[in-house]
Amino acid sequence: SLTSPLSPSLQIRAVDLALTERGLPHFHAITENYFHVPLPDCFNWNQVASLLGPEWEGDWYLVAFRSVRKENADSKALYDADALAHSEALESGGLLKYWYGSLNEKRECLAMCIWSSREFARLATRKPYHILAQSLAGRMYESYTLERWSLQKLKGETFFKLQ
Repeated sequence: SLTSPLSPSLQIRAVDLALTERGLPHFHAITENYFHVPLPDCFNWNQVASLLGPEWEGDWYLVAFRSVRKENADSKALYDADALAHSEALESGGLLKYWYGSLNEKRECLAMCIWSSREFARLATRKPYHILAQSLAGRMYESYTLERWSLQKLKGETFFKLQ
């Protein structure tokens, strides 16, 4: 049978591997109030870009999930669905980093994925465990928002641009 090659946007690039090996192990929040802070100001983006090095250029796709959990939410069901969706995304490909913050005293939380491309993220949303996790949202959260960002770094630079 004939198989078509993967779209270039569904292939892991050398810059993705470099980011995963050099920069992302050092990625962390720089504020404990991350739920209320714009994403560009939540994390040590420029340190990560600097660790990646000026020789690399790339662009990535970010999805941030800000939520307020209901008081009576089933935390175990949420964590189980999240773990399954995370494993599924890793197997599916393109997920470079999953960051999950702690629930604060107002039951607010921020979770974020850094993807090699938007196409990898879209592919993951069609997977069974991701659909299961999405189906819990209405019952488990008072409110939630999805933010989509572009993360870019140009050759010669040691900082990211988030748009």
